[in-house]
Amino acid sequence: MKRRADFGHYVSVLAEVMETTENMGAKLNPFFETFRKSLDEGKDISPEDYDKTKAEFENGVELYENNLRKLQGLEAPIAIIGVHKKLVGAYRRFCEGCAHMNSSIDYAGRWVDAEQFDVSEKEQGNAMDDIARLVKKIMR
Repeated sequence: MKRRADFGHYVSVLAEVMETTENMGAKLNPFFETFRKSLDEGKDISPEDYDKTKAEFENGVELYENNLRKLQGLEAPIAIIGVHKKLVGAYRRFCEGCAHMNSSIDYAGRWVDAEQFDVSEKEQGNAMDDIARLVKKIMR
């Protein structure tokens, strides 16, 4: 009986982490799109967009790091310990990709390291693909 309760708690925390991650991603996407479009089309970014993006991206990185700590501190049921460890690793890579994207933007100097931005976008996408696959495996 205890194992079922542990799994229930595990799933509850995992669901919270995934929901807050998804919500933050949706909130940050317009800021990302502003920079992606600028890089793709060579358009200027307003100082206001730099300032707003800095605040929002920093909030996002902080939330993702807090979620990573939740996952790291979460006791996984025996049957999914290996998958959980892979999930923590994938979420860590996602956090790192987000932090790399944030650091690719020189907010004070008002410019973007396009190569670092592109690499960080791929890091996040690959990590999120892994996260989705692992969560699906856990939920079977």
